[in-house]
Amino acid sequence: MKKWSEEDFDLLHPEDLEGKFHRVLGLSWDPRGDYISLDVNSLLEFIQHKKNTKRFLLMAAGRIFDPLGLITPFTIRFKCLFQEIWKKN
Repeated sequence: MKKWSEEDFDLLHPEDLEGKFHRVLGLSWDPRGDYISLDVNSLLEFIQHKKNTKRFLLMAAGRIFDPLGLITPFTIRFKCLFQEIWKKN
């Protein structure tokens, strides 16, 4: 086992847990609140370049990593849009 986290929070100091996230499956996990969060800031910064090419859209789609399918309702719209663009050209 390379890295591990203590599950009994009573053994840890409260200041050690404040704002501390663990990387799990490429996502950020807060063990105290037991929730998973996605960092979309890097994707939003990348999209701000606003290049309207198929290559750019594929590069943006490749930056979306969602192994649990949590943001599928949003990514499916992007994929449908890309499919329509591909059909028209």
